[in-house]
Amino acid sequence: MKKLLTLLALSGAVALPAMAQMTPAETNLDKSAARMEARNARGSQLTAVSPEQAQANALRRCANLPAMYKTDCEARAQGQGQVSGSVIGGGLIKETVTTMPQSELDAMMKSHQPMAVPAPRN
Repeated sequence: MKKLLTLLALSGAVALPAMAQMTPAETNLDKSAARMEARNARGSQLTAVSPEQAQANALRRCANLPAMYKTDCEARAQGQGQVSGSVIGGGLIKETVTTMPQSELDAMMKSHQPMAVPAPRN
């Protein structure tokens, strides 16, 4: 019985540091990112956005995409396509399908440069 209690006490002591991390600033996240997340979480400081402004912002995010992605991005931003999933379940997935000749797709893929993957931060 004494060994069992000792084992339980040790397992609780090992789990304690994980439970002690209460804020993003105390985790291994980038400190500036943690401050930005905390600032963004203050809902009372956010400004109201009209539906027209939200639509314009969504379309603006599509503006810098390559042509082969821009059309579908704009269609999804305007509510076209199929929507599945839920916010509670982790997010909505919006899908659009564009049909084009294989030769046109091949030409677009050749002209499109892959996006650079940022180097991991230590």
